[in-house]
Amino acid sequence: MNVYEVRKSIRTFQEKELSSVDLGKISSYLNDSGNFIGPFGNQFKFNLVIEKKTQAEQKIGTYGLIKNAQGYILGSSNTDTKSLFDYAFVFENIVLYLTQLNIGTCWLAGRFRKHHAISHLALEEGQIIPAITPFGYTAEKPRLKERLAKKILKVNTRLPENKLFFYQSFDTPLERKAPEFQKALHLLRIAPSAKNKQSWRLLFNRDFTKVHFYILSSLADNELYMCEPEYLDIGVAYNHFKAGLDSDGISGKLSINNPAISTPEKYKYITTWIRD
Repeated sequence: MNVYEVRKSIRTFQEKELSSVDLGKISSYLNDSGNFIGPFGNQFKFNLVIEKKTQAEQKIGTYGLIKNAQGYILGSSNTDTKSLFDYAFVFENIVLYLTQLNIGTCWLAGRFRKHHAISHLALEEGQIIPAITPFGYTAEKPRLKERLAKKILKVNTRLPENKLFFYQSFDTPLERKAPEFQKALHLLRIAPSAKNKQSWRLLFNRDFTKVHFYILSSLADNELYMCEPEYLDIGVAYNHFKAGLDSDGISGKLSINNPAISTPEKYKYITTWIRD
């Protein structure tokens, strides 16, 4: 089972501090600028913030949602669609890297103290912090609050494929028409998303040389978020999709060229994957 399969959101951590070895690995990863160039060419920097127990009142964390985090990783982005897409793509790679180190993480795009987070970054005008992650060693048992949150969000539940993937029009589910894409679609389907809304929708063209990516904008204008989280969700989704393609030796590139296909209400076109 690969890292995409085992990744899960962790909200309760051990009080144990991270080892110097693990902190060194994380720092080295964050200091490698080559890790943070998105598919559209945007590059990012991320800060590693260690939480001090004596500074509990300064915690970035989320109003009791996160417990015993040893620190946070956060970065900044412009607010255009390409930047948010790229931010999410590379940020998911951070999450997956920490998962490989057996260090727990949790995507936080809404419920974190924005003013405390901003104090750790030198934001340029117009920039925001789209999402952060706490990190630490995973507690043996999640708290009741965490178990209830996961139950409410149905974190282990995914929409059926016929609600997510389509062929030529949104009236025709893809079903099993594209067998060589099944791994990529599986990894995409298990990707994390804001409130587990799974806001991505994919539309394949007739000969499977193009895949159009859309979002269903259901959380727009939510005051908790510094940007519409669906623009992050689709970047994470593409990260998973590309990983599946890469493992099967299928190459392609992204282009933004709206096919002007009739869409259901609230669907927004984002980008198109074109096969090489």
